[in-house]
Amino acid sequence: MLSSASPQPETGSDHTPVLGDADRSLLHDTTFTKTSQELIQFVTTLRALGRVYLDLPRIVVIGNQSAGKSSLVEAISGISVPRDAGTCTRCPMECRLAHAADDWSCQISIRWEYDDAGDRLEEVQEVPFGVLLTDKAGVEPMLRRAQEAILSGSVSTPYRKYSNMDLEDVKRGRDPDGGKALAFSRNTICVDLKGPDLVDLSFVDLPGIVQNAEADVVKLVEDLVTSYVDGNCLILVALPMSDDIENQKAARIAKHADPQGLRTIGVLTKPDTIPPGSTKRRQLWLDVLEGRGHPLQHGYYCTRQPDDDQRLAGITPAEARDAERAFFRTTEPWAASTCPHRYGTHNLVRSISELLTRIISDCLPRLLGEVAVQLEATNRQLEPLPPALTVEPSAFVLDLVTRFCTDVAELVEGSSRRPQLVQANRGAYDAFKRAIVCTAPAFLPCENPQKPKSKKRQVSKYVPVQDERPAEQRRRVAETKFLYLDDVREHIRASVTRELPNNIPYPAKRSLIHDFQQTWALHTTACFDRVQRSFKATLTELIRHRFERFSHLKAVIGPAVMEQADLRADLTSAHLRTILRLETAPPFTQNTRDLAKRRDEQLAQYKHARANAPVVASGPSVFAWDDMDGDGSDEDGDGSDEDSGGDTDTAGLGRAAGPRTDLPFGVPRPVKRLSETERVRLRNALGELAKLGIVVAEEDLARLRPPDAWQEELEVMAEVRAYFQVSYKRFIDIVPLSIDLHFLYDYAEALQGVLIEKLRLGSANADARCTAYVAEDPHVVALRTALVVKKRKLEVVQKALCNFGL
Repeated sequence: MLSSASPQPETGSDHTPVLGDADRSLLHDTTFTKTSQELIQFVTTLRALGRVYLDLPRIVVIGNQSAGKSSLVEAISGISVPRDAGTCTRCPMECRLAHAADDWSCQISIRWEYDDAGDRLEEVQEVPFGVLLTDKAGVEPMLRRAQEAILSGSVSTPYRKYSNMDLEDVKRGRDPDGGKALAFSRNTICVDLKGPDLVDLSFVDLPGIVQNAEADVVKLVEDLVTSYVDGNCLILVALPMSDDIENQKAARIAKHADPQGLRTIGVLTKPDTIPPGSTKRRQLWLDVLEGRGHPLQHGYYCTRQPDDDQRLAGITPAEARDAERAFFRTTEPWAASTCPHRYGTHNLVRSISELLTRIISDCLPRLLGEVAVQLEATNRQLEPLPPALTVEPSAFVLDLVTRFCTDVAELVEGSSRRPQLVQANRGAYDAFKRAIVCTAPAFLPCENPQKPKSKKRQVSKYVPVQDERPAEQRRRVAETKFLYLDDVREHIRASVTRELPNNIPYPAKRSLIHDFQQTWALHTTACFDRVQRSFKATLTELIRHRFERFSHLKAVIGPAVMEQADLRADLTSAHLRTILRLETAPPFTQNTRDLAKRRDEQLAQYKHARANAPVVASGPSVFAWDDMDGDGSDEDGDGSDEDSGGDTDTAGLGRAAGPRTDLPFGVPRPVKRLSETERVRLRNALGELAKLGIVVAEEDLARLRPPDAWQEELEVMAEVRAYFQVSYKRFIDIVPLSIDLHFLYDYAEALQGVLIEKLRLGSANADARCTAYVAEDPHVVALRTALVVKKRKLEVVQKALCNFGL
């Protein structure tokens, strides 16, 4: 913090500071001076590194116009600065003093921190202006020329034409190119002074605050001053004693920036301008100097500089300091002051030099932590941004396209990195299978319950659809009706034309088969639509992931990818229509063994069901099959009957309460409970048949029953159900396989060639096209560039701080 107490030099017996030649060299012979010089030069180096957003310590000299600020700067630096009527200083001037054993020298430079529009530059440039000066007389003209170069407003200005510019043209403000010069600039003139009589010190002299000028000029200067006095700086405010302190705008600006007065040093100027007899005014200023009025943490100093006549007469710096000491020693009330160390330029320079050194020493460890925090924040901002391109554009675009096509291939294949598409399609194919299964012919081996004397029995609770909730099952019960034996008989009768007696017409079976296939096209389309939606959504996400950075490339890739998807979808739809035509064509299968087996099993089950009890249903209902595989197993694997009603009787199905045993296709397997005696007889009978070479299983006994009056209808029902069993199994496989092959795999295989052709990567102007494709958003480029520059600067500063020994 800027709260270090101001140093107080030793005083002589007459309360006059001891400031002879021995004192002048005191600073330069101590370890403190060496440390001071190193610290000040180090901070200067850090500031020259540019825009690193660090609040570096510095001294800023401000004051009203004609407040004696220029004279104060000349006294501290030992050089002459430009003086003219009105405002002469129109840009900041940073004076960097360093003690050196060599002869006196001065190098003027220009530090460009702002562009022509007044915006900060990402790269700060500090460029030498003119040659190294060894004669103090050449400094003031060169400062004028440097300011003229800055006011030209262009960082690209050739310095030679300004450094050699005629001095009269400079004073008249004639630009060599005839352009209009700026009124003020934020760019800085840097003055590096070295010599044996200099104290290690660095300060910034700002333009004097004007009040009687155009409003925009007044505001521009005040804004410039305000931007410098904020933050970690010592405010050296020049206060002429010719005016009350309350009337001085510079004092008010300092008070606003530093309300507690912790980092402000008041420098009272022009004490010789107080008219004789103004005892009260002198007393008021004495109270300020001795801390009784307008107190500040570091207090006030009073200096007396040569007037215009003395400067024109060629007074030397040494003579000016001697005259200053004599003035304060002989003039009341200053001669009797209790704070003699507050008078004279030497005391001021010594104090602010030591104070600046102490502040720099205290703040450097904090700066190291601040750099680390800013570096971490910069890295976080850079992390989500893509790196800048460092390869040839056409090769980069080809690599992007190849990576994208590899992503698509992995999606289609279902790799461990990208399983989401295949997983989504499995759900679509499973839903498709269940939809096809539910189209099974709803045959019931009983007479229509609407016939007179028919005994109505409720069967809906015994025919749940796989994986459906009870509410969904009940809804299906209300939407679908069964085909009874009466219905099948009427259907056969309506199909008879020229057949011989006891021959079932072929169209009767074909039309029943066609009936259960009517919705297959709808289910196939729904399945394919679902796969398309999932695939396109995944492609959209992939496009965003790979090409979001390059809007021009994305604008070409996106439509091309979706166009290819639509093309493959049309071709796949044609293949699916072919499959549907094959299934809805006249029935055909070479799987005759399975067809015959299913037919015989189904017929036996129907006969068995009729032998035990007629199965009837009251009103419209659904007959869905628990086991479409025909092996009597529960496909869900849980063996549950969600709506069995507990101990309810089988409602005429011949099935008593107890463990569930289902027949293939969901036909309940009737169970007749035999006594133990009857079971012995049954086993004996089967054994006798086996002795005769007739091996019969218990379940085959149903075939020995006498012919049923509905035998013909039962055979039609069994044959149609058997063909459904054969056809649906091949259909639920061939449709997903066709979608995978013709839509997904063919798409992935053709994609890279399509994109290369669409982007015209092999054309003569491929490089130019690719350069346009990968042109990034200017805002992203600007942000990344700024962050990279900032990171580099922070790393340099961090390394410098560490190497400095912190």
